[in-house]
Amino acid sequence: MIPVLSGIIFFLSCKNDIEAVKKITSIESYPTMEAENITFLRSDSGRIAIKAYSPLVKEFAAAKEPYTEFPQGLKAEFLDKNGGISSSVTAKYVIHKTNEGKWVARYDVEVMDQDGRIINTEYMVFDEKKGKFYSDQFTKFTEKDAIIYGKGFESDMNLSNAKILEPTGFFYIDEAQYKN
Repeated sequence: MIPVLSGIIFFLSCKNDIEAVKKITSIESYPTMEAENITFLRSDSGRIAIKAYSPLVKEFAAAKEPYTEFPQGLKAEFLDKNGGISSSVTAKYVIHKTNEGKWVARYDVEVMDQDGRIINTEYMVFDEKKGKFYSDQFTKFTEKDAIIYGKGFESDMNLSNAKILEPTGFFYIDEAQYKN
């Protein structure tokens, strides 16, 4: 008797939410392309401008707002006219919003330029159209002789005009004290 009552209660308690079913079966919720261990190149005027590497890429081209997701992280190198690395970006999670032309990086984001200047943050956006990095989150900016902490930053692609928006700390580094 108890198994029969349990079965009746189970079946009567089930209901289908048509919107949930549509969402689960929608083509928009599945990647149109998925690839592992990829390297891709982007050219500008016949020269390679960006090299990027990722263990996993998922493209959602059929989504209402198309995007490409890098759920296991991304490393991108921006190349100068001579093919040298002018700056690089690494992050543990990245999403490229195709229509907006914006790359959103999260979790352990690091930007480094050819002179060794480094920006660390947990959230950053690269705007392709403007050629700028920016963030409104806590940021650490390391130069050869100083470390600057603050909230948010803006920079061009090469970090040559990087600035902390709301500085909260500035520390000089004396390299001599670290040499043995």
